[in-house]
Amino acid sequence: MGDRGVRRTLLAFVAMVLSPSGALGQFTVDSNGYGLSLMEAVASALDSASLALANSSAWPLQHDPAQEEESYDYIVIGSGSAGSIVASRLSETCGARILLLEAGDLPPLESEMFGLSGSLHQDERYMFLDRAEVNPSCCRAMKPPLGCSWWHGRMMGGTGAINGNIFIPSTPRNFDSWNSSLWSWSQVQKSYRRLLGTLNLSYFEVDRLNSKLANLVYSAVHEFGIPKVQRPLIAGSSYGYTHRVPVTLNQARRASSGRLYLARDGVNRRPNLKVVRGAEAQRILFMDNRAIGVTYSLNSRLYTARASREVILSAGTINSAKLLLLSGIGPREELQKWGIPLIKDLPVGLNLQDHGMLPLYLVFGSNCQVNSTLVGVSQPTAPVSVTKYLLESQQGPLATGFSMMGFINARMPKSRTAEPDLHVVAHTLLPKGSSGSFGYLGFRDELVQAQKDILQGADLLQIMGSLLKPLARGRVRLRSRNPSDSPRIENHYGENPIDQQVLLHFVRFIQNLTGTPSFRHCGLRLWLPPLPECNKYLPDSDNFWLCYIRSFYVGAWHSVGTCRLGKVGKGVVDERLRVQGVKALRVVDASIMPQLPAGNTNGPAMIIGERGAQLILEDRQENNEVFQQC
Repeated sequence: MGDRGVRRTLLAFVAMVLSPSGALGQFTVDSNGYGLSLMEAVASALDSASLALANSSAWPLQHDPAQEEESYDYIVIGSGSAGSIVASRLSETCGARILLLEAGDLPPLESEMFGLSGSLHQDERYMFLDRAEVNPSCCRAMKPPLGCSWWHGRMMGGTGAINGNIFIPSTPRNFDSWNSSLWSWSQVQKSYRRLLGTLNLSYFEVDRLNSKLANLVYSAVHEFGIPKVQRPLIAGSSYGYTHRVPVTLNQARRASSGRLYLARDGVNRRPNLKVVRGAEAQRILFMDNRAIGVTYSLNSRLYTARASREVILSAGTINSAKLLLLSGIGPREELQKWGIPLIKDLPVGLNLQDHGMLPLYLVFGSNCQVNSTLVGVSQPTAPVSVTKYLLESQQGPLATGFSMMGFINARMPKSRTAEPDLHVVAHTLLPKGSSGSFGYLGFRDELVQAQKDILQGADLLQIMGSLLKPLARGRVRLRSRNPSDSPRIENHYGENPIDQQVLLHFVRFIQNLTGTPSFRHCGLRLWLPPLPECNKYLPDSDNFWLCYIRSFYVGAWHSVGTCRLGKVGKGVVDERLRVQGVKALRVVDASIMPQLPAGNTNGPAMIIGERGAQLILEDRQENNEVFQQC
């Protein structure tokens, strides 16, 4: 919708309430024009509040390249969850000249109002709307063209400026399994503590409706034998259920690493940090096996930036792999296919991973004091909610949120010792009369309508199951030599038999929950969308549910792994995140993870940003490169 769209909505709301039939309509007929003056005053206050919230002036100024070639010490490509941190940390030493290239622009107002950020998820101005190649094992319920969506952010702050704000740092076991002394949990903790000092994490303010929903879910899983999570998730995920989930919010406002590390006093006007937004990186330049710069396009003109020390690639799991391939680093056969001169034969683009999500839907069948119509909570997207948020210091429905999740072993959900392999990632109430979630997820029109139809008479409880340790591996390839073309993404969701079994156990787990006294009291029962392609199987058979999985198992937008850390022959980067076999080039983002973390990926991506920046600074000190502190 964009900032202007939000303001138009608010002004329309002001006009409505001040109309003759509105709450303040009597003022509009005042002969002295008092009603019009009041309307203008309210509209002005809303506009000022929205501008203050977006606070675009807090970001670093746009750098206008004065010439087609410029020189810097470091070039950072990408201002996402990791790249923002790297650029900020490197610029703390004033003697080092930093260039930060970002393909997108500033985040709009909806990004700051996290409850509205979902409206941006299909807007190509703020997201790369990449889509995977067709896979018969997943996403079959998508509307044409088929293929799972792989959305990722295209703005300052990257995906962290548009995601669900969840911050889970993974687990010590995850980092230790990377088999790198520099990335063991004991080493990572130092960077993690530094990160926490900047983030100032908080928790969602939960409204009455979701508080009741949380109590219902807690009761049901307790009756099934699953406890609450015993330690804060800020220490890492662990067995059990919780709605106390850390989030990147400050006073009900999104706090991405982009804003916290770049859009703040003391950083945003550093003379040694130049930021170019709308810059599409074309290729990394090499000389004698050393990265020496980057070519990028800006407003249809081509520019070159030289780097005397390093190029740091933080464009994200999809785009970092794509840029390396375009630059001649990747599998030999892939580069030969496109006639790209080989710089280094490395497994770039392989090892693509994502948790994936499988939604299940339960219908409320009776009055259990959780139904939305009984609580009367205002919809966050209503104009009155937006107005309240802006004029009352981020109060009202838009200041509330809810994320309840469970970490269990799908085959043995009651086991406190079996390692969790299933993340029950969301428990969302779709209220009666709403349009549901199928449209947002991109499913076929007849499925969207079927969900709307069931929501005419009842609330739905949407529960998402996500694989913590999927065995499926995908790949990122080039579609052409043109940097503007989207990459070819191969995902293999749902192909591995073990992954299929975990998802089947998730279905049976939810079915078992419907048999608990708490869920029976609410009459909760599974709702099955119309799937003619699955009708040939016996109802409730494993074959039926495998067909359901092929239809509705979709991406979680948690991509990692395409530039994985590993030993020579297996990895793309070494443990200091240097691209193997070339000089002066690193990758610092989620693409370096050898495997998925046990939870959402945004927190670990930020940790990688802090840790990667520290490694760069350490190497600089070892080379006796001393810069003056700002």
